[in-house]
Amino acid sequence: MKGAFAEITPPFWSGSGVVSQSPQWQDSNCTLTRLLAIHRRDLGMAVAVAMEIRRGIDELTPLMAALCRRTCRFCPEPCCINHTVWIDFRDLLFLHLLDEPIPPCQAASEPKAACPFLTHHGCRLPPRIRPWMCIQYICPTQQAVLNRKGGSARAALLVKIERIEKKRVWMEAEVIRRIKRRRRTSPSSFPASSG
Repeated sequence: MKGAFAEITPPFWSGSGVVSQSPQWQDSNCTLTRLLAIHRRDLGMAVAVAMEIRRGIDELTPLMAALCRRTCRFCPEPCCINHTVWIDFRDLLFLHLLDEPIPPCQAASEPKAACPFLTHHGCRLPPRIRPWMCIQYICPTQQAVLNRKGGSARAALLVKIERIEKKRVWMEAEVIRRIKRRRRTSPSSFPASSG
């Protein structure tokens, strides 16, 4: 599986520092890699949109990091511990389409389990490859900070998030559409003639 993390820092809640790959996680990513490789020539538009998503995430990252610096280290209920976080299909499509590194495991193991990527210094995953649910999440404390800055700051941030979300939906739909179209027109999808 191309790009999986080899080195990661120890997690916040244990001393082992080992994040193991489940066979299902590995199989899912290998299958997605093969599927996208088969259809790669038809996925140019999806790749272009994934690049737009990456630029949007890169623009969003400093804004969200500034919010986190003001709020996260004082938070009595960190979202990485108290919420169930997972890497969804759109996250994986985005990472695979752009050949970004794939996290070594799924973020969620069970409901209300702490995220395996949480450390004493925050998330060990680079911002681009974090689950979208983490990238775009604005907790109530952060919403209060944004409201104190004025409605325009909050509105501008929400517009950026909404724009990226729409592109994620479009990227997924485009991949599915292209794969379905190619499967319908593939010579192997027609019955063999008797002759």
